[in-house]
Order: sequence, then C-alpha cells, then structure tokens
Amino acid sequence: MSQLRSNQRTFISLTGRLGRGFRCNSAPCSAHSEEEKMKLRNFAIASALIVASISGASAQETTLKFWTWHPSEPVLNKIIDGFEQENLGVEVELQLFESGAYQDRLPLALASGDELDIVAVQTSTMVELVKDQLAPIEPLFDEYGSMPITDLLSESAIGQGKTLASDRELYIAPMGVLGSVVAYYNMDLMNELGLAIPRDRADLQNLVEVTTAKRPDLVPVSFTGAGWFLDEISTTIAEQVSPGFFNSVRYNEGGRWDDTTYLTAFGALVDLYKDGIFSKDTLDLDYGRSVELFQQGQAVMFLQGSWESGVLSAPFREANGVKLENVSASALPTIEPNTEHSVRAFIEVGLAVPNASDHKELATKFVEYVVAGNGVDAWSDTLFVVPSKVGFELADDIFSTDEARRGYNEISHLLLNPGSHRNNVSDFSNVVGDTIVASIIGETDYSEQVKYLQREWESGRYSNAE
Repeated sequence: MSQLRSNQRTFISLTGRLGRGFRCNSAPCSAHSEEEKMKLRNFAIASALIVASISGASAQETTLKFWTWHPSEPVLNKIIDGFEQENLGVEVELQLFESGAYQDRLPLALASGDELDIVAVQTSTMVELVKDQLAPIEPLFDEYGSMPITDLLSESAIGQGKTLASDRELYIAPMGVLGSVVAYYNMDLMNELGLAIPRDRADLQNLVEVTTAKRPDLVPVSFTGAGWFLDEISTTIAEQVSPGFFNSVRYNEGGRWDDTTYLTAFGALVDLYKDGIFSKDTLDLDYGRSVELFQQGQAVMFLQGSWESGVLSAPFREANGVKLENVSASALPTIEPNTEHSVRAFIEVGLAVPNASDHKELATKFVEYVVAGNGVDAWSDTLFVVPSKVGFELADDIFSTDEARRGYNEISHLLLNPGSHRNNVSDFSNVVGDTIVASIIGETDYSEQVKYLQREWESGRYSNAE
C-alpha cells in the first residue's frame, strides 16, 4: 500500500505541473501554439503511464497467506519472488514453521477458520486429518489452472495423493517424491582408500574394515540410530527381500510384521550391529550430528533418506557451505543374499488451498507455479524430491562430477520405481525402533519381537487404525 500511495502522490504532482502548462477552456485547442500542443501530448502520455502504474500497484491489495515447513526460507523467498514478478500486484505472505510445530499448528488453524490461502500439507496421516478444511484440488485446476492437474503432474503422484484421503479425493498438489534408505559417499575419501561403492553386505563390511585399518580417524558409516531411522533401515531391508512387503502391511493386504520377510529383515539389521559392521555409537548419534560428520569430511559413507540428496548438487553445496567436492550415492547395499536393491518412496510436500481462502484463483495459480510451473526451477536444485512435474529435467549445471550424476540417476530411478510406498505410520515407527534397539543391546528372541510388533499394530493405538 505504501507503493500505491507513493504512485498516487507522483500522479497528482505531475498532472498538476503539466496541467498548469496550458489552457484549453473557451478557445478551441487547435488555436493553441505548437508548444502548447506538445505539452498536451506529453501530459496525455504521462497520465496514461502513471495510471497504469497505479493500477498495477492497487492490485497489491491482494495478499496470499502461505503456511509451510519446507523448503528452507532462502528457497521459499526465491519461489515467491518469481511468482510475484509473474503476477504483478500480488504479495505472498510467508509463515515458515519448524516441522514438529507445523504438525500441531496447521490442523488447529484450519479448524479455527483462519484465513489462509495456501498451505503445505505433510503426507501420510495429516491429509485425512485436515481434508474437511481443504478444497479438492482437481476442480480448482479445472477452473483456474492452465490445464487439468492430471496433465501437469505424474500419474503416480496423483494416484498416491488420492490414497491419503478416505474419500479418495485429491486435496494436495505434490511437489515430488522422496524415499528411504539411500547411501551417500565422499568419493575423495573412497578413492583415497581404494574403495568402490558397496553393492552388498560383503562390500559394506569391506568398506568398514578398510576404513578402520587405514584411516581410524574417520567414521566408516554415519547415520542416526534414532528409532524412526532404524525402522527405515529394517523396512528397506524387507523391501530388498520382498518388494511390496510394506504395502501389504500398510494397506491390510495380507502382510504381517511377524511373517518370514520382516523376521529376516529385523534379524539382518540387528546382526549388522552384532557383527561390528554398524557401530553401536550410532545409537547415540542424532540426525544433525550424523549429517555434520559427513558434510565436514569426517565420514566415508552416510545413510539417510533421499531428502538429503542436495549434497549431490553443486549449487546446493555452494549455497549451504558444504565443502565436499566429489559426492556420489547409491541404493542401500543389499544385506541378505540373492536380494535386490529397493526403496520405499512416496510423495511429499503437498500444496493445498483451504476452503476459507477468499483468493482461490490466485492461490491455485501459486500452487501451479510451485509444483508445475517456472517455480520448479527455483527449488529443484535442492534435490529434496524428484519433481512430480511431467517432463521435468534437471539443469545441466546441477552436478559437478560424473559420480554425482550417476548417483542421482540411480536414486531417482529407485524413487520412481519403489518396492512400496513410504506412507509411514510415525507413531508406530518409534515402537519398531525401540524394539530393534532392545534387540541390539540385549539378547532377545527375534521371533518374539516381531510377534510383539504385530500385536501392537493390531491394537488400535496407532494412526494406522484411523
């Protein structure tokens, strides 16, 4: 509004000065001198330009309120700046939250009828929790989008989005897909140690033994031993053993936590610790420190989800002060014999338009800009997700080495062809992790542990029962 008032003041001032330069009252204007006619023409031109400026500024009265937890603020500002440049007179007011706080704040704000225009929705159980306060996204795109959303985003992303709501409506436009577990490598250290990227358990054991012998100052494999991530590793191993296992459990399609597949995966992970391939030190390693060890060049290998793939991106490393020069990635090495590399993957960061928004047309345009328009270029170099946008290709300058490009290609292929959905039940994941930790530090019967997990799954205490 300050810009509007400034332009209005400029218009009044200029028109006053120009208007005093001629008179066209009783005598016909044609009788005036050529000098006066020139002043008249200049006045008309200036007036038209200033009116246009004021008209554009007046549209700034439209403010879109946007709540999210991701991506980072610099990336979001880049997205918003691009949108505002393409839509003069529209301001996007950003409210950025920490992930845990967002899970609490968003449902309350929507239920209270807060006037929000665009909200990011965490996938899995949040969609069902807030869907009654959201406008179905397909009709919005049919009315306000450049084309139907089904023509803009991949079929698999649309399909996964519909599984999140009990009525099978699509309430979110997903930015892309991510998955877990994948592995990242400091290729300068790998080359120094004479190591190749491990493809199976034997290779993984060799990486640990060689690193420990030649560079005892380094951490062979860095990752957080938090319960939720131990669950990620065990279910990834289960997908290697039997792709589709998690879906069969998650969607009540006959799978069980106490069947042979998960019993094998559970035991395989615990044995990695008992055989010294994974260090028990990881059980006390938090997420941030595990990332720091790798990004500061103190770890050879790093395990996490594909959401950490930004480390493969040269622009991301430069923007975030990551000093690594040569990074690559791969699937988690196969742990059991005669199994295949696999991941669980699912859509993430879905953008939605609340029912309470009074600016649904502009809000829809913003959603389209972010997930399928020029806005994708503003965040794609973070490699947080593989974009859902149909036909999207990364810029050529994302990767500074062939190893980085090869690693990303392997990961993205897995994400687009997962064994199962990564449609987690977060509260149950913590229970799985606690059970695995108990087995690592104690002598327990694995078969009894997985039977306990199945009883818990059926108890109705977790969000899978909703």
